[in-house]
Order: sequence, then C-alpha cells, then structure tokens
Amino acid sequence: MNDKASVASLRLYYDAFGHLVLVTPDGQTTTDVVPVRAFPFSTPDQWISLCDQSGREILCLTDLDGLAPETRTLLQAELAQREFIPHILRILRVVEGGGSDQWFVTTDRGDDSFELPGEDNIRRMGDDGALIIDAHGIRYRIVSVRKLDAPSRRILRQYL
Repeated sequence: MNDKASVASLRLYYDAFGHLVLVTPDGQTTTDVVPVRAFPFSTPDQWISLCDQSGREILCLTDLDGLAPETRTLLQAELAQREFIPHILRILRVVEGGGSDQWFVTTDRGDDSFELPGEDNIRRMGDDGALIIDAHGIRYRIVSVRKLDAPSRRILRQYL
C-alpha cells in the first residue's frame, strides 16, 4: 500500500483484550493483527506486512511514511516487542561440549549465555556482520565483527 491518502487513514489500536486491531481505509476491521518486517536488517522501516493470525497478509506497507504519528508509533512499538534480537558486544568464552557449545557473551541487554547446536547456526550478514541462532531459536546479532575486541574476534573466527 503506497497511496499516501490511504496510508494516512489506516488505523491501529489495541482492543480491550490487548489484541492489535487494524482498520483499513475502506473500513475493514481485523482483530489480532501481526506486523512482520520483510527485511528486518536491511530495510526495517520498509515492506511491513500486516497479517492475520493464520499468517495471511492483509496488506503490505511499502514504508512508514504517511502513517498518522500515533499509528506509526504503535506499529514500531509492536514490531520492537516482537523482535527480540540482542546485539553481541563481546564474546566472553565458549565452552565446547558434546555436539553443542555453550556461549557466554555480553550483549546490549547485559551478560547472557546460550547453547549453540552447531556451526550451521552462525551466518555471515553482509561484509562485516553475523547472525547467531541459539538452540531455542533466539537470534543474536553481531553488527560488526571488526568492532569486537581481539579475544572475541579470535573465538568467532573458529566458527565463521
């Protein structure tokens, strides 16, 4: 959806049960809407799908420009709440185990530890980033490998 007049009349709000409700410009109301970023790392404020609980897309926003300020704020807050992706700032140590390794890291949310089931769970992102997916499916992001301290880079080099 990229018609600015239509985007401006789009409404999002929470109902009495805390479910996200979408009202489209033509008046269609959908309860329990789930916003999903198509490209969360490369273009986080573009190509936002609003889906029903079955995962069917109701509409897609090409960008957030033109949304009413309160709708934009609510949508960004909902996306942030759904996308828990801590950024690894430092790798403290890795304890190798039988089939999986235990990682101890410092993130932008504090110290953490997680189990890495295999080297396939570490992926390069662009020229200098990395994405690590733990045994529970939680994603950890390294924005810049070069900006990590030397001991962290040394540990990471074994996996990339």
